[in-house]
Amino acid sequence: MDSFSTNSTMVPNITTALYINDSLVCREKYGHAFQAAVGVITTVLGLPANMMVLWILLRKQTAISSSEVFEINLAVMDALYCLNTPLDIYHYYFAQQNGIVRIIVFFFYGFNTYGGPLFLCCICMERYMAVVYPITYLGFKSLTYRVLCSVAAWAITLAFSIYSSMKAFDATIYVYAGYISALFIVMIFCNISILRVLRRSSPGRDEIHPMKKKAFRMVSAVLMIVFVSCFPAIVIFPLKPYFNVITFKCSVIPVAFCFVGPSSCIQPFLYLSSVVTFSFRQYPCNGPCCLTLSSSP
Repeated sequence: MDSFSTNSTMVPNITTALYINDSLVCREKYGHAFQAAVGVITTVLGLPANMMVLWILLRKQTAISSSEVFEINLAVMDALYCLNTPLDIYHYYFAQQNGIVRIIVFFFYGFNTYGGPLFLCCICMERYMAVVYPITYLGFKSLTYRVLCSVAAWAITLAFSIYSSMKAFDATIYVYAGYISALFIVMIFCNISILRVLRRSSPGRDEIHPMKKKAFRMVSAVLMIVFVSCFPAIVIFPLKPYFNVITFKCSVIPVAFCFVGPSSCIQPFLYLSSVVTFSFRQYPCNGPCCLTLSSSP
C-alpha cells in the first residue's frame, strides 16, 4: 500500500482519475463500463454466429468456393476477437498496469481493428471484379489466389497487431486512422463502380441481373459496417482539444471505440441471412408453427 501511494498522485482538483507511474488511470470507469457492456453483448451474439458460419462453410457437402475463403478467415478473426473480451474487461478493471496483459489484449484487439476491415475490403474487391470485369474475374477465380490473398492479409494483420501491442495508444491511432481511411476509399470506389454498372441494363433486358444486385447490396452493407464501426474512433481525435484530458481518456475514447467491436457480430449475421432461410411451417397434426432452418441452394 505504501509503495502504491509513493508511485501514484492524484490529479489536482479531480477525483475521477489518478496518475500511476506517469500514466493516467481512470477511477470512475463509466465509459469503460459502457464499452465492456457492448463487448459482452457482441461476444454473446457474435461468437456463436461466427462459429455457425465456420460450421456451415467447413461442413459443406461441396467444395468451398473461392468467394467463401475470405468469409472463413473473417469468421476466425472475429471469433478470436470475441474470445478476447473477458481478458479485455479484466485488463481495464484489474490489470491496467500489467504490461503482459496489455500486450495480449491489444494484440488480439488488432484482429478486429485491422484484420476485420481488411478482409471486408477483400470481399468488396472480389464483388467489384465479378461485376465490373466478369471475364477477367473468371481467369482469377482459382482458390489459390484467395489463399495467397488471405495469407498476405494475415501477415499484415499480425504486423499491425504486434505494432499496436508494443506502442503507446496515442501513437497507434494515427496509423489506424490512415489504414482505415485507405481501405474505406477502396471500398467507396468499388461501391460506386458497381453502382455505375448496375445502372446500365444488360443488352436486350430491362432488368438488372439478380447477382449484380446482390453484389451491390453486399458491398453497400460492408461499406456501412466499416463506416459505423471505425470512423467514430477516428473522428474523435480532431475534437480532442475541446475536452479535458480526464473526460477524453475516461469517457470519450471508450464510448467511441465501443463501435469497433460489433462488426464481429454484424458481419456473420449478414452472411447467415444470405445462406439460411427462415420459414414457418404448420404441422397437420396439431397445428403449431415451427421455425425451421434450411440452407439455401
